[in-house]
Amino acid sequence: MKGTTITMFVVAAAAASALALQADDVARFTPDGRLIRPKGFEEWVMVGASTGLSYTQPQTPPAAGAAPGMFHNIYLQRWAYRHAMRTGAFPEGAMFVMTFYEPSRKSNPARSGFYEGDRMPGLEVHLKRAGVDSTGWGFYGFNSDTTSSAAKLPGALACYSCHKTEAAFDNAFVQFYPTLRGRLLAKVDSQLPSAH
Repeated sequence: MKGTTITMFVVAAAAASALALQADDVARFTPDGRLIRPKGFEEWVMVGASTGLSYTQPQTPPAAGAAPGMFHNIYLQRWAYRHAMRTGAFPEGAMFVMTFYEPSRKSNPARSGFYEGDRMPGLEVHLKRAGVDSTGWGFYGFNSDTTSSAAKLPGALACYSCHKTEAAFDNAFVQFYPTLRGRLLAKVDSQLPSAH
């Protein structure tokens, strides 16, 4: 009887721990529908990174030797990543979190190149949620590190139309995410009509 009680306690503790972890991995909202700032995303799967990536033509190129632009890191919940790898589709509730870092190179022993410097305040979230927009995805901007919740950005903004027309898979720029593109873009290719 004692062993059974201990086993039940361990199982219950493990389940409670899993639920607490999952609570940080799912989108949560305020009563008025604002997305609550995701926590713990630094422990999610980092699916891609870029530096100097821009969706508009720059007015002037960077000066010779200058940093090409800030670093962007993209994170996806672990459960959403596993689902996408298993099924070839993003699940409802998938969240991409994008963070921004200043480029830096003033640190020994580096002699050339750039690395991520200080993180810039704020982050952006791209959330898959039925009914949030005609695309099935919503964008949320957290402009500072003290912003606790954010309203959905208006659907008329260019980010929606750009993702709808330019994203390689389900309104997400999978073409820039090496850990996802092999699996998800292969699915897109397999669904294209044969040239025969």
